[in-house]
Amino acid sequence: MKKLKYLVLLFLTVFFISCQELPPEAFLIEKYKITGTVDIDPKIKDKCTEGTLYIIVRQGASIQPLAVKKYSKLEFPKEFKVLPSDVLMENRIEEFFEGDLIIMARISKSGSPMPQKGDCESPAVMINPGEKNVKLTINSIKE
Repeated sequence: MKKLKYLVLLFLTVFFISCQELPPEAFLIEKYKITGTVDIDPKIKDKCTEGTLYIIVRQGASIQPLAVKKYSKLEFPKEFKVLPSDVLMENRIEEFFEGDLIIMARISKSGSPMPQKGDCESPAVMINPGEKNVKLTINSIKE
């Protein structure tokens, strides 16, 4: 009987804690999450099977990355998501929430995030903060 009382008390405690309101940051994360898929053009697929996939987000015309997401497992089409927590420098996080963003995908054969000869890339696409279902197609090899 004593065990049953503890079990009921534990259940009620967990129930009341789970009913707590989410912090405001949780809504921002969901609202500004960028999601999509990356695929490879069949014409170059055999040349882009190994390496590290980077999803790179830039603010406007800036050449400096704002946020980067890294994937080691390469299976295509690859679903991705970029969150505000993926912003590289904390003092630039507000840029993730405003203005035009540019997103692209790169498969780095060396594993380096810096572009190098032989890397496979998608064209850059302009998106809005929080854009969903972004489609990126890797269709060129860096010379």
